[in-house]
Parts: sequence; C-alpha cells; structure tokens
Amino acid sequence: MEVYIYRLEFKGPTHFGETGIDLENVGEWVSSDTLFSALINTMSNITKGDAVSEFIDKYKENPPFLLSSLFLYNNNTYFLPRPMYDDHIPAELKREKGKVLKKIKWLSTNRFQQWMNNTNLSESDLSDMESSQKSYKEAFSTEIRPRVSLDRITQSSNIYHCGYVHFRENAGLYGLVAFNDLSLVEKVKELLTILGETGLGGERTYGCGTFKLICPEKVSGVFKEILESKTSRYTLLSLYHPAEDEKGNLSNRFIAYDVIRKCGWITTGRYALPLKRKSVGFIREGSVSKAIIKGTLVDVTPDNPPPETLTHKIYRYGYAFTVPLGR
Repeated sequence: MEVYIYRLEFKGPTHFGETGIDLENVGEWVSSDTLFSALINTMSNITKGDAVSEFIDKYKENPPFLLSSLFLYNNNTYFLPRPMYDDHIPAELKREKGKVLKKIKWLSTNRFQQWMNNTNLSESDLSDMESSQKSYKEAFSTEIRPRVSLDRITQSSNIYHCGYVHFRENAGLYGLVAFNDLSLVEKVKELLTILGETGLGGERTYGCGTFKLICPEKVSGVFKEILESKTSRYTLLSLYHPAEDEKGNLSNRFIAYDVIRKCGWITTGRYALPLKRKSVGFIREGSVSKAIIKGTLVDVTPDNPPPETLTHKIYRYGYAFTVPLGR
C-alpha cells in the first residue's frame, strides 16, 4: 500500500457545516465520510450508466484506496489530531496540567511523532504543545453573515445566520490517501481536481469550497516515519464505522475513543434532494485501538424513498485510516 499526501488551497470561503441551529455552525476541517461522498458525487457527474454503482460494489468488497480526513496545515506545519491515549504522561503531571491537556486538540507532525513514540513528556513539552494551538487557530478565521429569506406567499422576511471559514495565505487542508490499487492514483487526482472546481462542502452556489489541488505525492520525511512505525496500537485519522464482523467485541478493540453521530440531507450528482439520510454513528479521529481495524461503507438510504426521487443506495464512508501509536 502506497500513501500519498495532497493539499487543498482554497480560493475563497468554505462552509463545512456542523450540527447546530441554522447554518452558523461551521468547522475548519473535513471528515473522511464527507470527502468520500463528495468524490462519489463528482464521479457520478463525469461518468455514465451504472459506473458509480459498480465502483461502490467493488469498494465494499475490497477498497482500492483509503482516505484520511482532511486536516489543517499552516505554512509548513501539518496538524494531526492528538491521540486520546495519554498513559505515557506521568500521573502527577497529568494532575497538574489537566486543563492544559484538555486544550491540546492538534499536534504538529513532530509532536505527534513524539507522542506516538511514548516519549516521556515534560511540562515544557505540554506548554509548547499548548502554544502550538495558537498557530492552528491563526490559520483561519470564521465569519458569521446575516441572511434573509422571504416567504413565497406572504413575502414576510426571516433573518438567519450562516458561517464561513476563511483560510489565511499559505494555509488550507491536506489529506492522506493509501492506495491498494495504484492504477487509481491518476483517477483520484482527476476527481479531486474536478471537485476543486465545483467546491467541497455547503454553500457552493455562493462560491464556497472551491480549491486548487496541490498534486498528490508519495509521503516522505516525518510522515513516512509515522506511517512505517512498528506498534500494537493505532490512532484513527478518519472516521470509523465497524464492519459487521467487528461489532461483537468492539469495546475490547479500543483503548480510548469518542463517538459522533452524523446525519444530513442527500445530494446525488448535481442535485440536493428533499430527503434526509439515516443518521449513523462513527468512532472519531484521534481514537486509539489496540488491534487492526477495517471498517465498512454504511448504508444510510432512507426507508421507502420515493422511487422517482431516489434511484440508488446512499452510503457513508466508514473505513479506518490508521497510523501506528507507540513502540
């Protein structure tokens, strides 16, 4: 399996919606399920017939590539989610710096490598990691705009708010993709390039989410060292939904984990449908397993959808993209 890294340089604001009231809640990074769905929609726009359904069927049997979530970079600093495992930090230090630890959500690759190697972390290390959160937050700004909708019949107005994220110069998102089938490297590059022209996330009709793809290249340096470490524990860099044969002893597979439930409206090809997909739970990025996990595509097709509206199944991406944690 060969792993490539790529970057997205956004040309304008983005709208990556999060759960909340109206459209004001937005995030600055994108989970793997959202990215995969965007790529599949892009594929459906440029292919004909049953090509997408056939690709999905093959993907369910043997994924030709695995996607990480899209994380933030700022200049030459690439951030990764802090692993939830922290038993290598002295208990006394955890008691003294508990509040500091809670603030550390993201680690640079060098600090991530230090964390994963079970290096004894000092108070100075934690302070430095806390300071790096400032660099993370400086990479973007969030804007809340008031918007007005008009009732079609009464013309009465209703104000609501919408959130946008603006990335600073030389900042944006990056992702990792691990190929089992190298013949698809150029195909994934093509899909990402087209996705950059149409936009990722919501509010695309307002020009949000368009980006320039910085071509995928094989990982090297610290990323290569992180991926090739030997270990018996793994950190998730994507969302994960257990496959059927993994559900039985799930609690024994994880040392630390967090869960998120996701739902939303269905988009097929170029069209947003007035249908909601089934909600589904995922184990989040940064969770730590003590065994190799695989995951699956999750069928979230609503029950009894109108056949004239929805003619195919809807899936969310739940395959695990992991990196080793600990020696």
